[in-house]
Amino acid sequence: MIKNFFLTLVAVMMLVPATLAADPEKYSDDNSYIPNTPFFGKISDNFSLSSTLRYRYLVDDPYTKRTQNYFYFQRGYITMKYKFNDKIRARFTMDFDHTNRVALRSASIGTGGDLTTSTVNANDGTRGRIKYAYLEMDDFLGLNGLTATFGNYEQPGPQDYHNTIENSWLDRYYTFGFSSAVTGAMLTYNFPEKWGYVRAAVANYNGYGSAGDNNKAKNFISDIWIKPPGTGITVFGWTMIDYYAANNNEAHNNVFGGGLEYKLAKMLDVGGEVDFAKNSVSEIKAASYMGYVNYSPLPELMFVGQVGMMDNDTDTSDDEMLMIIGGFNYEFVSDTYIMFNLINESFKVGGESKSNMRYNFQLLVNF
Repeated sequence: MIKNFFLTLVAVMMLVPATLAADPEKYSDDNSYIPNTPFFGKISDNFSLSSTLRYRYLVDDPYTKRTQNYFYFQRGYITMKYKFNDKIRARFTMDFDHTNRVALRSASIGTGGDLTTSTVNANDGTRGRIKYAYLEMDDFLGLNGLTATFGNYEQPGPQDYHNTIENSWLDRYYTFGFSSAVTGAMLTYNFPEKWGYVRAAVANYNGYGSAGDNNKAKNFISDIWIKPPGTGITVFGWTMIDYYAANNNEAHNNVFGGGLEYKLAKMLDVGGEVDFAKNSVSEIKAASYMGYVNYSPLPELMFVGQVGMMDNDTDTSDDEMLMIIGGFNYEFVSDTYIMFNLINESFKVGGESKSNMRYNFQLLVNF
């Protein structure tokens, strides 16, 4: 009964006409939310509903390196927003994903000692989970410019979740461990005259892949964004103290980074970011570097490019990974995009250079 009710509710939500709800949300220069739900996205003056669906056509299976061509639904979001008054609002977003994978069917050791394996294509089906569910209050405790957020929200930090690359491809580069959603509380202070903002959050840093940690991760995350008005320049820095509540409750990681971004109207967006991990600057054990450029010669067309490098252990040589991404994003119908990307990953195994090239075609539908 409950399952049927839930499925019916999801079906109704997906059929209601609504508008673009890109993830993450769009913000103005002073970090105030820009609603992207015009008339047809509104259920009432206070309530809006929207959906984003991603479909992918994949060439070259990354697991077996065999060429496999298939078109499938990969991810979707259904977002509900409710505005209680001018200062209090709520958001609830369901996240659906569908995974196709290659599963190990059998393994055996031959007479020569070689390992022989066989695989089978497995379909994990479509899963639904909560992405965001939070309450947001402006002028918190009567302090002008201070916003408080409680619940499951978008975490402060990495540049990858704050630029238009997120709307251009799914295969983005970032240091392993970053998550776009955390559970806890966050305070945001907007600087006067739209000069930027600073945020501080206390959170359980559990992404989807860390659910087995049973909320053991306790973190303090903060960032600052400086945006001189009229320059198109953004400078940012961030840090995260990652406490893992094991027996000794010692700090598991201290991750920090920063970067620079420049935007020229709606035509050009370039930027770079560096991130480091360990307990002190003198003991850096991991590092990542990323640079990107987005160029829009036409309002509906964007060319994208990105180069990223990650070194999981600075004490170990030949363990760096390099990712190069290039492609385009074309809006051929209102709020509907065609995306094509080339992704090349380079790495070393046993001192030998390896590479993996794949081609992704995506269809992004917003309603």
